[in-house]
Amino acid sequence: MFIRVTAVLTFLALSTQSHSASAQQDLRWKFRAQETIKYNVQQKMQTKMKIGDTDVNQSMDQIMDMSWHVQSSSANGDTVMNQVVDRIFMKMEGGPAGVVEFDTSDNVKSENPIVNSMGEMFRQIVNQNFQVTMKPTGAITDVQVPDQLLNALRRSAAGNAGALDEKTLQQMMKQSAVMLPPQPVSARMTWSSQQSVQLGFGTMTIKSEMTFMEVDAEGNAIIKVVPEISVVPRPEHPIRMTLTSSSGQGEVAFNIAQGRVAKSELDLDMAMTIESNGQTFNQTIKQVTTMTLVP
Repeated sequence: MFIRVTAVLTFLALSTQSHSASAQQDLRWKFRAQETIKYNVQQKMQTKMKIGDTDVNQSMDQIMDMSWHVQSSSANGDTVMNQVVDRIFMKMEGGPAGVVEFDTSDNVKSENPIVNSMGEMFRQIVNQNFQVTMKPTGAITDVQVPDQLLNALRRSAAGNAGALDEKTLQQMMKQSAVMLPPQPVSARMTWSSQQSVQLGFGTMTIKSEMTFMEVDAEGNAIIKVVPEISVVPRPEHPIRMTLTSSSGQGEVAFNIAQGRVAKSELDLDMAMTIESNGQTFNQTIKQVTTMTLVP
């Protein structure tokens, strides 16, 4: 149900004098015109639910390869780039459909209609140029969804209430960079970042408290992340999801010299109640998302 598009990453050593967390650090995304940056995003999710007397446990592994093709970067650091999802691999086990596995780089049709349906949806997204404008803080001020994809989404939306639309894709792409504070940071300084996306059943918001901890031996600013999740249901939707509890923690290694994230990991735990077709059942989700720069 959820597609998460998140970008971060890279790695370079700084001089010894930069390894002090007591000194202030100016954290900024930095890009050069015509460079290409590649990312690998891996997500593992375990879902448990009880429907009547039946326990349903499901696992999902997803791999997403992304490229950022920088078009231009102005003197003030504002950057225009094309963000492209190069490949999506997904494998799900334990659900009513059994093992569901597909890879967008494999064009062979499956005998499983669920695999074909999901594969078709994701193939509409891969190899598409999403043009975004990003500020040095990581704030994305503009997202242009390609016309070819919009036309495909409109065709898919006919009779499909859960189909992706332009607004949802723009919201997801605006979350593709770690948000940095506008001012230099010193040890234990905290700032916040908020991301929202409208899904079929409602609006999910993740508000993260971010704390600069130290600079490690490789010149990465280590940033602690504590997320807080909330869900506002859509009243008219047939599925009502109520989030009963959530917790999480994460860490970002932001390379100060190169101006991008070297590695990011976020662990989330959620518990919710779902009402659908007159039934009510409880669900828990454990999710780990790791993003790493591809050399």
